[in-house]
Amino acid sequence: MRSMLPPRIEDTTLPGMLRRRVWHSPDVVSHALVVLTFTRLYLTPPTGTPKPETVAAVESAPDLDDLLGPLAVVVNLPAIRRVSLNLLNNTLSVEYEAPGGPSSTKASVVFATAEAADAAFTKLWRRLGDRFVLDQSRPDFWAAARTPLAVMAGILAATVAVVIGASCADDVVGTGAGSVTGSAKSSLLPAAVEVIFSWIDWRVAGGIGGAALAVAQVWLYRRLTRPPVRLELFPR
Repeated sequence: MRSMLPPRIEDTTLPGMLRRRVWHSPDVVSHALVVLTFTRLYLTPPTGTPKPETVAAVESAPDLDDLLGPLAVVVNLPAIRRVSLNLLNNTLSVEYEAPGGPSSTKASVVFATAEAADAAFTKLWRRLGDRFVLDQSRPDFWAAARTPLAVMAGILAATVAVVIGASCADDVVGTGAGSVTGSAKSSLLPAAVEVIFSWIDWRVAGGIGGAALAVAQVWLYRRLTRPPVRLELFPR
C-alpha cells in the first residue's frame, strides 16, 4: 500500500526555492559564511573572506553538509523557537532546540552593516512562514518615564523653594530691617539663609527653573518615543 505521508521537503522540491541566500565576510563579522536554505541555516567558522568559487559552489552544491564540513553549525528551521535582531550592534540571534534533547541553544551572527542584518532577518522570517509573528509589545511606560519624571519633580520643588526664599528675602530688604513688618518677615527665614537668598532674584530663579523643566520635558518625550533597539520573532 502506498504511503499517505507527504514527501520530505528539500531545497529543490518547490519551484523557486532552489536559490540559497548567502552572506559572507566582510559583510559578516562573526562567520565566514551564512547560508539560508528552505529548511536549514548554516554557519561556518570565521576563516576569512571565502573565494568566489567557494561561494559559487555553496549556491549550487547539492549537499551542503559535505561541502561546509563538520565544523559548520546547522540549524533546522522547524527547530527554531525564537529569533531576535539587535539593531544597535547588528546581531542576529537564533534560539533553537538542541538535537537529541528538549533543551535549547543559541547561535548568533554579527553583521558589519545594518542593511545586511536586516536582510538576513527578513529572509529568515519569510522562510519561517506564518507560524512566527513579530513582537508588537510596547516598552513599559513607567520604566521609561520614571527617571525623567523624578528629575522634573526635583526641579519643580527646588525652583519653588528658591523662588519663595528669594521673594521673602526681597520683601524683607524692601520693607526695611527696622520696621515691624520687616521683622515679622525676617523671622520666616534663618539669618544665614536670608543673606544667601538676598543675592538671588526670584524672577531669574523662576526662569532658570522653567528652562530646566523644558529640557526635562524634551528628555521625557525622547524616552517615550525612541525607536525599539531589538526586533523579535515568536511562535504564534
